[in-house]
Amino acid sequence: MPTVEDDRVSRRRYQREQRARAEAEELLENKSRELFLANQKLSEYSEHLETAVLERTTELRQALVQAEAASAVRTRFVATMSHEIRTPLGGMLGMIDLLEMDEDNPEKLEFLKNARISGQALSRIVNDVLDFSKMEAGVFVFEDEGVDIRALIGSVIAMAGANLISEGRIIESKVDLSVPPLFFGDATRIRQVISNLVSNAVNYSMNGPITLRAKSTPHAKGVLLRVEVQDFGVGIEKSQLENLFKDFSQISNSLTAAARGTGLGLAISKRIIEGCGGTIGVESSPGFGSTFWFEIPAEVVATPQIIEAEHVLDEAFSESFSLEGTRVLLAEDNTINQKLLLVYLDRMGVDAVLAETGRIAVEKFEPGLFDLILMDVAMPEIDGLEATSLIRKSTSAENIPPVIILTAHIMDAIHEQATAVGVDTVLCKPIPFRDLKEAMIKTLGRNRLVGPDHDKEAAAANMEPAEAEPKNVSTLMSGPMAEDLLLMFSPEDLAQLASNYVVDGQETLKKMSESHGLGQLEKLLENAHYLKGSSLLMGFSEVAALCTEIEDNAAIRDAIWMSEVERKMSGLFSEILSHV
Repeated sequence: MPTVEDDRVSRRRYQREQRARAEAEELLENKSRELFLANQKLSEYSEHLETAVLERTTELRQALVQAEAASAVRTRFVATMSHEIRTPLGGMLGMIDLLEMDEDNPEKLEFLKNARISGQALSRIVNDVLDFSKMEAGVFVFEDEGVDIRALIGSVIAMAGANLISEGRIIESKVDLSVPPLFFGDATRIRQVISNLVSNAVNYSMNGPITLRAKSTPHAKGVLLRVEVQDFGVGIEKSQLENLFKDFSQISNSLTAAARGTGLGLAISKRIIEGCGGTIGVESSPGFGSTFWFEIPAEVVATPQIIEAEHVLDEAFSESFSLEGTRVLLAEDNTINQKLLLVYLDRMGVDAVLAETGRIAVEKFEPGLFDLILMDVAMPEIDGLEATSLIRKSTSAENIPPVIILTAHIMDAIHEQATAVGVDTVLCKPIPFRDLKEAMIKTLGRNRLVGPDHDKEAAAANMEPAEAEPKNVSTLMSGPMAEDLLLMFSPEDLAQLASNYVVDGQETLKKMSESHGLGQLEKLLENAHYLKGSSLLMGFSEVAALCTEIEDNAAIRDAIWMSEVERKMSGLFSEILSHV
């Protein structure tokens, strides 16, 4: 039986348990309340965060739209300034060019020479500013083509050296045998860098020769090309070297006053070389001169002899084809350029018809009436690219003469757009007389090998008439290579060579057909280039011309077109065999 003490203990235990339960309930209630409040705050914060994220996303979208709009404005600005500045500059340099042709007075010729030099200097400044603007706008692109560094160096020296002859100074080149004949790169941009470095050497040195060196060493990509430009000028202080390649930076020395420029030439050169995956630098000693250099990794072109054969063919065109009597449709809206180009064409013996706008050019075009179209890009109503497209749509391909686009724009997209509408050649203003004439001869020469019948007849009229003779493979051969082959081989050996050529050509044609059907464009172009090279070397220019057509159009033409090209080429092979 429980005692009083037991009851007392039980009551105390019960009271403790009750207090503990009450405390636990109170604690639970407090924690629940805290958790509720925390969840409430978290919910509020989450809603606030979602609102903030939405607002920030909206702000970023608006910023992106504004940035894209600003970029578009910059792009339009560069294109507009390029056209508006280069067009009158081209007219000025062209008129100086014409005056120099007709002037006999030595004093006036000296004045004109100085005017031309000043105009060329202004042109370089404009190009620097526009190139810099292109880079800032993000529209500066690089091409990938075969680069002959020896030819580039030679052209730069010819241009710069012409202005140094009177000063008794020379520019010499030393290209190491290790340098490959050709490598892949952007020839225009590399030439621009070399020209900038040479111009810099000319401006900042008064005495001694300027030496241009090139060499190469093995590289994972192929070769590492190094080009150096050395002068014996005043040199550059060490403290100035680190700022030399920065935007708008110029060195300070005794020649600076006479050599003011934009301060962009070296900065642009640096961006170009870095865009090619290379590096650029300078080594200089005050009082002893400077050596500017750049290095770029490059892939070597595997078949330089083929491209060289193309060069030979271009030279043959220049010698064999006369522009006398050529019928040209000239589309140009600028009155100064109209006068300039019409005088140019008249000096070439060309019969020109002027169209003041793109629309008028489309209206004046008639199939078979013109041998060549010179088309300005920026024109009212219809621009040159649209006009070219409309002309091509108006008649069959065989009735379309070659088209040379003339543009004051330096935007790289022009070249892409021109290719898309079927333009044969793009010339950037200002265009010297000799450059226009050379471009016309080469463009017409290439076209006459593959063009309509009246073009082939015109080409034949410019060559020596052949006397009637028995069927002989030599009668199908043309060009300087054919002459060499006729001298080196007997008729029997030449017939055997031609027979072997046809067997190899037919096999290559089969490969090209298969590659086109499978969409293997790279293999197709590789085989077309190979066959073109052997055709040029053998003097079978019509086959070579068809190969050029494949190279130029395979990416955008269908199986029907390819079948027609195959048919023509097979016919030519059969004709060659019939003369063996």
